[in-house]
Amino acid sequence: MARSRDPRREHYWRHHLLRQHSSGLSIAAYCTRECISAAAFYAWRKRLAPSLPALPEPPLFLPVSLASRPPLAGTVASPGIEIELSNYVRLRLDSLPEPEWLCRITAGLASLLNKEAIL
Repeated sequence: MARSRDPRREHYWRHHLLRQHSSGLSIAAYCTRECISAAAFYAWRKRLAPSLPALPEPPLFLPVSLASRPPLAGTVASPGIEIELSNYVRLRLDSLPEPEWLCRITAGLASLLNKEAIL
């Protein structure tokens, strides 16, 4: 006998499906963080897929904010930059790199972090 539909459970899983997608985390990492079953996540994703809106891929880059900090007393201001990626990864560079290089290294780090989250 089939179970009757529980709108609260559907809402709960729809909420998690949308949050995982916007989080930028892999499914495994998201489920671990939220203490939910990855198997149940996949089952509900399959079940609700026809009724979910088409979700755009999250952007590879996020908005940039520049904060100028005065150098500490007795230090020389560095012309370098610091870029903080998801999962608390920081890139510290002495100078601004070529945009293509920065894009490749960021994409590579993002895929590496997603693979590590699955392991």
